[in-house]
Amino acid sequence: MPRKVHTESPAGSLSDGDPESADVVIVGYGPVGAMVANLLGQAGIRTIVFERDVEPHSMPRAGATDDEVLRVFQAAGLADQLLPLLDLGQSTQFRSARNDPLVTMRPRGGRNGFPKLAFFYQPDLERVLHEGIARYPHVTVRMGVRVEGLHEDDDGVTVWARGGAHGRQTATRARYVVACDGGRSTVRNLRRIEFTGSTYAQPWLVVDAELEAPLTDVTSFQFIGDPDRPAVTLPLPGTHHRWEFMVLPGEDRTEFATVENARRLISPWVDPDRITILRHIVYTFHARTAARWRSGRVLLAGDAAHLMPPFAGQGLSSGLRDAHNLAWKLAAVIADDADPSLLDSYETERRPHVTRMTWLTRFSGAMVQTRHRRVAMVRDAILTKMARLPYFTEGRFKPDLRYSSGAFETSPRRAGAGHAFPQPTVRTSEGRMVPLDDLIGSGWALIGRDLDPQVHLSSESRALWNTLGANYLSLGRPGRHRARHEAGTIAVEDLDGHALDFFSRHGGDFAIVRPDRIVFAMPDIRELDHAADLYGSLIRGKARRHRLPSVHSPAHMEVGRS
Repeated sequence: MPRKVHTESPAGSLSDGDPESADVVIVGYGPVGAMVANLLGQAGIRTIVFERDVEPHSMPRAGATDDEVLRVFQAAGLADQLLPLLDLGQSTQFRSARNDPLVTMRPRGGRNGFPKLAFFYQPDLERVLHEGIARYPHVTVRMGVRVEGLHEDDDGVTVWARGGAHGRQTATRARYVVACDGGRSTVRNLRRIEFTGSTYAQPWLVVDAELEAPLTDVTSFQFIGDPDRPAVTLPLPGTHHRWEFMVLPGEDRTEFATVENARRLISPWVDPDRITILRHIVYTFHARTAARWRSGRVLLAGDAAHLMPPFAGQGLSSGLRDAHNLAWKLAAVIADDADPSLLDSYETERRPHVTRMTWLTRFSGAMVQTRHRRVAMVRDAILTKMARLPYFTEGRFKPDLRYSSGAFETSPRRAGAGHAFPQPTVRTSEGRMVPLDDLIGSGWALIGRDLDPQVHLSSESRALWNTLGANYLSLGRPGRHRARHEAGTIAVEDLDGHALDFFSRHGGDFAIVRPDRIVFAMPDIRELDHAADLYGSLIRGKARRHRLPSVHSPAHMEVGRS
């Protein structure tokens, strides 16, 4: 008989003594949940993570990401650990039914300080995230724990969870809950949030394998537009490789997913007797989104909030962008630096960007999935012509990370607000060359274009930014002599020109940058103090003080216990 799931707290506690408390409970310990935990841990937020699986997932799922997401790892202090595990030299290629190359895309440039395309082996990426959490004694991870009920009141949320199949149900108090528990999210279902959208008619077989050595004739992510059976082949770091094959109408999914069939399908690329097949499973791809991403004190992130097909490698990437956007806002609210209404801007900002990325993935999928020969011939002719267009071959069609409305200035005079501020390599006055974000740190930053922000701030405005721990930078061109600055202002030279070009395009003498690297405002000298008022109206609002009782025992790292 199925266990009853509580949506209200029962009369009396099911745990001994008072419920354990935390600032945030995260449900789900995949990459998105682990990233939220790292970012909250960095901010000093007491966090508990519940994961229903007993062990971390050992199979790869996602395989590609981009420079924006690598910047999130940098913000979490994990880029140095992740970069050696990535393949940063690949391109993406569309090939014809005869396996002839039609167009090769090699993303160039980029203003985020990293290569625009990166491939990873997901268990390695998750290991970096999990090891990162060990830095924070105030973040607790509990494996093998199922969330069964939620009850929200004026002061927080009670999370009812059970460890193991026959474990005792316990209650945990938190100010907020973040659901990162995937497309079948228990938390989303408990909150009765609709999950709408479409399901792709064509299921695909995914085959992950470990080879003796990387394939010498497959050095790029390849879409094979064969109308008889569209396919994808993807080399991953080390000797890992992935193939994907469309399941055709009339084919039995169970028979198609057998290891014998997987061996047959990959045999044109590799001798199946000389490899180890790690996984062979049929997936049906989804494009869905939750009706709302915030329900009171409960917020959805990653696949719990939105699903998209894998063809552009943006599913996991979108979830990690969610984590970066949401974590600093939660931390600000919990620290009483922001009004809880700031959390509404999470969905306002992220949903339109996710919609654009979903369109990109569906468009990419439509190009490879067609089974009509005439349509495929027209597609191949168009792709051949596009091979001569840098806009396409350099990946410029991918939407940049920018928001049209949310927790930032929306004046048309300063169109740079809502965009991600670029990350050039900069040179300090001591001669060090470092990525800009390493100097900005994990909080707010005020960056002047050949100006010291502190010189032009009133004492009241400076007090606000100092309270928030903001960093001050003056950024100029290489070799340009700069006047003396106030103590605490970092003078740097923009060696790449990315940040100075951003100022030239969007105007303003200063860029006020949020903790997630999104530009909050771009005021000129006369407007700089107004930005402090803008913070008060958009971020701080009517922030109230309401704290849960302190935790009864020291926070700790606890894996595999309930």
